[in-house]
Amino acid sequence: MYKRRRIYAWGVIVGISTISFFISEIPLLKSLAISPLIIAVIFGSVYGNTAKIGTKILYKTKSIAISTKQILRLGIILYGFRITFSDIAFVGVNGILMAFVMVFSTFFVGFLIGKALGLDTKSTTLISSGSSICGAAAVLATESMTKGGSSRVGVAVTTVVVFGTITMFIYPFVFKIGVLPFSQKEIGFFLGGTLHEVAHAVGAGAAVGGMSEQISIIIKMLRVLMLMPFLILLSFLNKNKEHSIKDSIPYFAIWFIVAVVVGSVMPFRTEIIPYINFLDTFMLTIAMVGLGIGIRKDIFKSAGKKPFILAFGLLLWLILFGGVASKILG
Repeated sequence: MYKRRRIYAWGVIVGISTISFFISEIPLLKSLAISPLIIAVIFGSVYGNTAKIGTKILYKTKSIAISTKQILRLGIILYGFRITFSDIAFVGVNGILMAFVMVFSTFFVGFLIGKALGLDTKSTTLISSGSSICGAAAVLATESMTKGGSSRVGVAVTTVVVFGTITMFIYPFVFKIGVLPFSQKEIGFFLGGTLHEVAHAVGAGAAVGGMSEQISIIIKMLRVLMLMPFLILLSFLNKNKEHSIKDSIPYFAIWFIVAVVVGSVMPFRTEIIPYINFLDTFMLTIAMVGLGIGIRKDIFKSAGKKPFILAFGLLLWLILFGGVASKILG
């Protein structure tokens, strides 16, 4: 009986993940840079709110726990293969500085705004990490450290989807009509330094075209690289007195850096990396399904306006400070 339940549980999770992956490949959705991670959390939430008995089976077989912990962390590690030393060299020290400044200043500003709003620390941390680093993937990684729960993750991911998607369309448009006084290099720095998801940077960079397309992706991936020092910092800030410093270190973040190093020097990179990226995206999609299943339909009503006010405040910071930083460093 237990074995059949486990087969059912993983069939549901992998099935929803596969459907999400194929739906994201629909030309219209692909042109809008809608990632399978976002689709997966929506489908997972629908399943969790409609299939009560099935959801209980998923929890009892610990499929949700494995999806949102072990599989998630392996997905974050594999994410490191997307960045290479040559990418970093292309944008130079200024690119690294841009990524560092945008990630940590945005998170710090988010923490201050959240505190001023009276928002709980876990929600503030999740929303701020999503805006400052790499959207849904950062929210997932941060949740594994803060234990914020599915409801907070759902709200945080929603802010990423809403504000990231809107700006992905607006930035290229206002640049082309001359509202943003940037060069091709500067707009690349701006897009990569301010957009929420990697997919958003890819979509906006492609819309602008030229050298900005490559630069925007590299700057965005450098922000992803900042996930490792960010998680280590977070682990020390959240260190429980009952645990040692050694217990608080997120070792999967260190393996993330190892993946960057290995991916930069590995032979036959061009042939191998697409398969690694596919596996990585699928693992993160599975993790998103697991988190989505735990999102109840009443969480957005109970969350109130504060999370979205925080996310909007962070968006303004990204635009204003990101614009200044792009002019100086780009």
